[in-house]
Amino acid sequence: AKRIHRARRIVVVGIDLAASLANFLAYGLAVQGFDAEAPVGSAGNLIHKIKVLDSKDLVIAISFGRCLRETVEALQRAHMQGVPTFGITDSDTTPLAKYCGGYVVASIASSVFTGSYVAPMAAINTIIAACAHLHPQRMLALLRDYEKDATAGARWYQEGPPDVPDQTNGKR
Repeated sequence: AKRIHRARRIVVVGIDLAASLANFLAYGLAVQGFDAEAPVGSAGNLIHKIKVLDSKDLVIAISFGRCLRETVEALQRAHMQGVPTFGITDSDTTPLAKYCGGYVVASIASSVFTGSYVAPMAAINTIIAACAHLHPQRMLALLRDYEKDATAGARWYQEGPPDVPDQTNGKR
């Protein structure tokens, strides 16, 4: 959490199924006011996002088992540029554990071939909560602003006036 707070920009790398975890973490950090993103698209896009980072930034990589090549190579590039790195992986012996400056282990053991992301989601939620608790006054101010936006109504669905057709059964 302290490293996240010090970072100017945060790039969360997760590819294939881990992309959902990367997006969740980047979103949770962005809500708290951090400049966090989980790049999508090609390997080239990921390379370009990593290329502009420096020691004031942070790369968080998420991969499991043997780890995906693009994730590990992005991590190695970041390390060579002096960018601090952190990993979320499922063992102390994975390439992420080997190349990250720090990491957390979260098992994905499961009876299905995709694995279970319950433990990694719990770890990510813990990271997000730790960031919020590190500077509670800052977080409370952000939540106040968020609540104002949420109650304004523009973001959330609202039923229209009675003369607008009901889309569920066609009645007026």
